[in-house]
Amino acid sequence: MHFNHYFCTMKLVIENQILAPIYIWSKIDKASEVFIERYDNYNKRTYRNRFIILSQNGPLTISIPLKKGKNRNLRFTNVQISYDKNWIPNLKNTIKTCYGSAPYFDFYFDDLMDIFNKKHNSLFELNNELRAFITKITEIDTPINFTKEYIAEYHNDFDDSRDKFNPVKDLKNIKNSNIKKYPQVFEYKIGFVPNASILDSIFNIGNQTALII
Repeated sequence: MHFNHYFCTMKLVIENQILAPIYIWSKIDKASEVFIERYDNYNKRTYRNRFIILSQNGPLTISIPLKKGKNRNLRFTNVQISYDKNWIPNLKNTIKTCYGSAPYFDFYFDDLMDIFNKKHNSLFELNNELRAFITKITEIDTPINFTKEYIAEYHNDFDDSRDKFNPVKDLKNIKNSNIKKYPQVFEYKIGFVPNASILDSIFNIGNQTALII
């Protein structure tokens, strides 16, 4: 159980992200309450369908393929995943190549892939299930709800972080973070990289991830 959010009065509003970086999960953990935006439009090149893992050659961006016709005017809850190409085996192999030797890989890999193998139609629903998977492992107990309407601007005790984080920009500054250091698979080769997806810490230190956020 975490107590950080009991001492914080700030409520976090954020878009529905997939396997977000550790520093974003740190914000979730420290917030008094989290509201996942349900009424926003799809925005390209965001953490909605992208996450960053670490390979032996450095950070690697994983993108979930989406059906054609997506644009900024399409509500995110209506964005559908494309399975025209069988990308799940490639995802499985990539994650296994990157984290197969990590201490907690065998604890969580099958459960993670079970989620992807369900082949959700909606990216929104896939993200929700992956978020539940992470919160169960980390035991983050910050109340998480969905917005009930679209509000253009939040004030007072709200931290409006919608679309404030960008994987393209993060890649350029991925080593700039206050995240506590933890062992990583390829640290001996590429150095410590703190801003990867929370999957990185899950596979490397398991539920001790709570200690670094």
